[in-house]
This record gives sequence, C-alpha cells and structure tokens, in this order.
Amino acid sequence: MSSLRALRPLLRPALPGPSVLRTALAAARPLSTSLVRRDVLEELDAQLNPREIIERKRRAFEEKYGDKLKERVQAEGVHDLDALKQKVLAPSVKAALKSKKAREAIASEAKSIDETEQAPAAPASSQRGATERSQSSSSSQSEGDRAGIKPLSAILNLPLLHLTPHDAPAISQIWTTYHTSHPTLSASYLSASLPLSTYSSMVSLAQQNPFFILPLPRDASDSADAEAGTVKTDEYDMFYLQWLFHPTPTSTSPPSASAHPEPPPPTTSVIFTPLEEFKSVGEWAQPHLVLTHYPDLSQSHDVVLMRGEISPASAGGAQGSMTNPGFLLSQAQAQLLALALQRFYCADIKPVGEDEKGGEEREMRKEALRGLRERPGEWDWTGLVSMAYGGIV
Repeated sequence: MSSLRALRPLLRPALPGPSVLRTALAAARPLSTSLVRRDVLEELDAQLNPREIIERKRRAFEEKYGDKLKERVQAEGVHDLDALKQKVLAPSVKAALKSKKAREAIASEAKSIDETEQAPAAPASSQRGATERSQSSSSSQSEGDRAGIKPLSAILNLPLLHLTPHDAPAISQIWTTYHTSHPTLSASYLSASLPLSTYSSMVSLAQQNPFFILPLPRDASDSADAEAGTVKTDEYDMFYLQWLFHPTPTSTSPPSASAHPEPPPPTTSVIFTPLEEFKSVGEWAQPHLVLTHYPDLSQSHDVVLMRGEISPASAGGAQGSMTNPGFLLSQAQAQLLALALQRFYCADIKPVGEDEKGGEEREMRKEALRGLRERPGEWDWTGLVSMAYGGIV
C-alpha cells in the first residue's frame, strides 16, 4: 500500500464515474443550449428578413436628417426621396462608370504601346527564315532606322489603330498618357500632337528656312530653384536648330480608295545644339534635344504626333540639368524650345481673334527667319527673346 501511495502522483487521474458525468452534463446542457440557440435565431432572423434591418436603418437615417432631406426635395423640385435619388444619384453613377471605362481603355492602350516598344528584337536565325509578310511589315522599321530615327510603328501598334475606331483626340490622349505616365520616359521625353494643316504650314516654312537660332533661359543654379523646377529669365543661352527631312513609311498605312493617293508629308527631325558648341565643332556637336514629327496618321486621322527626346548627360560632356538629373536639359527648358519653335515656324498661321499688334509680331518672327537665311552677317538678334517667349517667361 505504501508503494502505491508513492506512485499515485505519477499515474493519470482516474476518469469520473457514469453518474458523475450524467450529473455534470445535465447541469451544463441548459446553459450551452440556450446560448447557441439565441445566436442561431438572431442570425437566422437577419438572413431571412434583411429587408427589416434595411428599413430600420433607413428610418433612423430619415429621422436624423429628415429636415435637410425635405429641403433638398423642395430645392430639386421632385415629389419624394425616391425621385430625389433617381435625379441625383443615377447621373453621378453613370458618369463614374463611363469615366472608369475611359480610364481603363486609355491604360490598356498605353500598356499595349509599352509592350510594343519594349519587345525584344528577333534573333538572326528567325530573321533569315522570315516570310515575305514579315519582311513587308518590318519595312517601315528599316526605313526609319536608315533615316536615323525610331519609326512610329516601333512605338505604336499602327495596324490596330487603323482597325479600331480611334479618332484624333483619342490617339492624342493615348500618346500623351504613355509618355507622361511611363516610369522611365517621363523625365527624358516630350510629347504633343497637332493637326495636319498646322504641320504642313510648319514644314513649308522649314523647307525655306531649315536652320535658325533660338534663345533658351538657363537652368536653375541653386537647390531652391531646382526643387521648384524654375528657369532663369535674366540669363539665356543661344541654341542652333536644324530641320532634317525623311521619307514617311507607307507600308503600315491603310489602303487608299484613290488610284493615285497623295503621298504623306515628310517625317521631320529638329536638332537643338548649343550655338557655341556648334560653332566650335560643327556637325560633331552633341544635340541637347531632338524633336521628331510623325505624320504617319495624318491622312487617315488628321493628326501628327510629336516626340521630343532630351539627351542624357555623359561623364566627360556638358554639365547636366539640376532640375532633371542625368539629362542635359530640364523638362521646362525642353518645352520652352518646342514652344519657341512653333512660334516662329507657325508664322504663316493667323490665330482666331488676332489683333493688329499680334499680326505685326507674327510678321516680325517670319522676317527673323528670312533675315538669318538671306543676310546672316547682318542678322540682328535684338528682340529675339521677346519674339520667342513674350508673355510666357
């Protein structure tokens, strides 16, 4: 017996007898059953009668804001709250759905452009075995490469644009959204669009005056101005610009109903180089900005797409921009050059509502183009800043 007492703490406790278990269950059953049943009934009531819960919440809301709702009903000129909901909420919901669909469409188009531009080149073995169809589809790519510019077909899916109903505003929005929202292109690229008539007028003046000189405000020189993205309006550098003309690819254009379709206008590039550097090394001067105009969609959609590329700064080259690290120009400077270019080369276009002073200033810009071409030794740059940026900076 003494040995059993010593081992008892090491043994498992004995199970209670049947009578003890029955007594414990009988005492516990009413408590557990009632709690579970109350919860189940409340859940069933909420699931079977959700309308009552909604009505209770609606009545509480109307009691709380009853006076304001009545005033709104009278102000909107409707009979009751249901009519007020139809008048106020329905249009806003439809507008939100329409806006959401538009944003999704633009994002989808921008994504397809991104995938097209970033697609890897095909290996040499597959190029050797390409069919005649693939050779014709890549002809615009090779034409653009020979011209020294990236063809539009390497950026946009042109066959898809021709097959789907896109108008000029939609294409312009896709083009702008792609360049402004792209994580790597937004700092080094500009984008814009213009109608064919405006571009044709610019090309006509550019063919007569393929080079010109434009002033450009200097970039910010301290950190405070750099953070604000401003430029200096009292210090300017002179930039030499030159137009280059390239044939526009037609392999991706839709078939024309005319037996002798009119050829598209030329693709153009405008190269901006610091004047002092151009005078020193000539054609070897490094461009700071290159604007390319793509008229591929001009005849089908009456839109010309413009893309500006800011040159990256190199370790041994010119100093980069403080407001746009890693590049030779800031976004503000590049936009000012593009704007000044349009001011001079759109001098044949009379704006709507132009007054006498505006017409005189437009003629002065046209005369400045002709003066540098015909009399470069006598050309006077006085007033060039006001002609380029008057009323802007």
